[in-house]
Amino acid sequence: MNTQIEEFDMNEILKQMEDDDTDLIIPHIIHYHENFTIKELLLICDYYGFGKELKTSKCNKDTIVQCLVHFESKSENNDIVFKRQNMWFYINELKNDKFMKKYVLW
Repeated sequence: MNTQIEEFDMNEILKQMEDDDTDLIIPHIIHYHENFTIKELLLICDYYGFGKELKTSKCNKDTIVQCLVHFESKSENNDIVFKRQNMWFYINELKNDKFMKKYVLW
């Protein structure tokens, strides 16, 4: 599994977003906009390794969501995206458990 992440270039990401198939991307964009705060989105970006760049650029929520969706839509990132989604699922399961939630610092 290759978890190496390509160098972050926000301008390139935004340019490529215009070229991507928007029918597949729009539901992801809506999901992130409606269900996540900026802080939660940046946490996901941190997991992928490019949160720091977004924080220093002081990007707005739209830009963060676009960068995140672009990263997750690339096939070479499927492994790390799947792993992150599993980890978030496990954390939510622990947080929702009556006994285990006291042990989760999230």
